[in-house]
Amino acid sequence: MLTLSLMNHTFEVPCEPEDRERLIEAATMLEDKLDQVTTLKGESKVLMVALNLCYDHLQMKQETTQYCLRLDEQIEDAITQVANTSKEN
Repeated sequence: MLTLSLMNHTFEVPCEPEDRERLIEAATMLEDKLDQVTTLKGESKVLMVALNLCYDHLQMKQETTQYCLRLDEQIEDAITQVANTSKEN
């Protein structure tokens, strides 16, 4: 069990020992993001931070997918080159 404090609220989060460090890092990141939003308060502030984090997640997901597709193409090109070189010899 991990005890976290966010926005003057305490949460008991069940977690595996190997997840503890990452959850603390996530809570620290969330607290930092909340501190950066000075124009909103309460629920509006939390929702704006949640929206921004979800947007960032989707952006990274798209970039990762595009990167993997480029790697797949490069691997296919390399395999084709090796196959063509083997046929020539």
